[in-house]
Amino acid sequence: MHRDKVSGSLVTAYGLDSANNRSERTNGRTMIAEWEAEALAHSTGYLEVDGRAGDTNQREGFLNGGPYTPNVPVGDHVAVWRILIDTPQDSNPATVVRLDVWDINAGRSLAFVLLPRSAWRAAWTYQYFEVPFTVGAGEAGHELEFRTYFFPIAHVRVDKVGYR
Repeated sequence: MHRDKVSGSLVTAYGLDSANNRSERTNGRTMIAEWEAEALAHSTGYLEVDGRAGDTNQREGFLNGGPYTPNVPVGDHVAVWRILIDTPQDSNPATVVRLDVWDINAGRSLAFVLLPRSAWRAAWTYQYFEVPFTVGAGEAGHELEFRTYFFPIAHVRVDKVGYR
C-alpha cells in the first residue's frame, strides 16, 4: 500500500498495480495524534511553506523532534511521517533520513527506519512513511518523540508527523 493522502485525520491508502497505477483505495484508521513538523523542536534546517526542510547546504541533524507526548497508550502503534524529496531513485544508497520513535525517559529508540532516495516514488511529491512501534507496560506514560534525522545529501521537507 502507498499512503497518498490525509484528509483531516483519515489516512487514505492506494494500492498500486505493476505499472504504478492506482488499483485500489481504502480509508484507514484515523490518526490518534499528529503534529506539524515546523512546530516541533529541531537542530537543523529551515521553514518552508508547509514544513521544515533541509538541503545540501545544511548541517546534519534533526529536522524535527518532539512532541514529547506522554499520552501514547500501551500497545501496538504506527508512527507516520509526511515527507517529500527533490530527486528520488538516485543510485546512491546512502541514507537521506532516519525516522525514529524515541522514548525520552528510557533514552532509547522504540523503532526506526533508514530511508535512501529510492524510498520515494516521485520528486517534490509528499509521501507517507510508517514505522510500527510498541509501547510496553513498563513504558506507559513515557514521553515519546517522533524524530526525523537528516543527512545533507538531498533537499527534504517534513510536513507532519503523528501516530495511529
